[in-house]
Amino acid sequence: MESSSAMDMGQMLLTAFDTSMSKYWREEDRRWRAEDRTWREDDLNYREEERQWRVQEQFMREAEIKWRLEDMEQRHIDNARYLWTRFVEKNRRDVEEKSEQLKAISNLAALFAGFAVVTLTQFTFQQNEVSIIWIAFYGVFTAIAVGLMTIAMVTCTLILGSILKNGKSYVNEVAEEDFMFKCHTFVESYQIGHRPPFPRRTFENFWDIRCEDDWRRAFQMYALGVLSFLVSLIPIGWIKFYYSPVTAFLFIGVIVVSIIVWLLVQYFWGGYLSSGSSKKNEVLGESVQPVGLPFDWHLAPGVLPSQQRQS
Repeated sequence: MESSSAMDMGQMLLTAFDTSMSKYWREEDRRWRAEDRTWREDDLNYREEERQWRVQEQFMREAEIKWRLEDMEQRHIDNARYLWTRFVEKNRRDVEEKSEQLKAISNLAALFAGFAVVTLTQFTFQQNEVSIIWIAFYGVFTAIAVGLMTIAMVTCTLILGSILKNGKSYVNEVAEEDFMFKCHTFVESYQIGHRPPFPRRTFENFWDIRCEDDWRRAFQMYALGVLSFLVSLIPIGWIKFYYSPVTAFLFIGVIVVSIIVWLLVQYFWGGYLSSGSSKKNEVLGESVQPVGLPFDWHLAPGVLPSQQRQS
């Protein structure tokens, strides 16, 4: 009886302990499940944030690609504007160069014509003491010198006025917009080997077409006028010093030597000044081949034409 009661008491204790342990385990399992749900919720939040970061990273990559394209486009615009600035600067230098040439020839022609006219008006001689042939010789060459110098002066002055009037028209806003549009089209359709665009109208072409021949004729008239002026001094010396043949021959000899020296100077420098430079630019342009980016257009060192090296 007592043993049965003790067994029942032990069974009750074991059952109570098992019940308490089961309750503790269920509570701990619920806590674990709650923590697991919390971890899953955190994981879902992390995954959601990761998706958001991936979307933002994609947006950033697309923005970087867009910024890169815009930067390349802006660089192309800067390159085109720099190229246009070079054309503008070249146009300005060409206008200044031609203006100085025309001014120099015009001023010198007017100076020589003035000398010839002053000599004609101030020179006096004894009509009965001088041969009519020397007088005619003097009058003809003086008239030739004044006529040639006057024509050269007028021609150079009119050409100067023309280039000063039209020089800016080749670099105005319309020409710039046309050139920038050509550069934009060039970049869109660029292939390796294509050259950058060139302004449709340039002062250099205007000079070659409209002014070069007239300038050469004016320069030749100026040169012939100088020769006529020097030759006209020969009869002046003979007429002025008719009473002293030695002095007259010495004067004429000095003039002849001056004419020979002038002919040599004219031979070496006259042709060079009257020659154009467009052929040199064409040769240089044909030797340049782009090999990379649209505006990667330059001449490698050591490949200059021999004509360019000499000049």
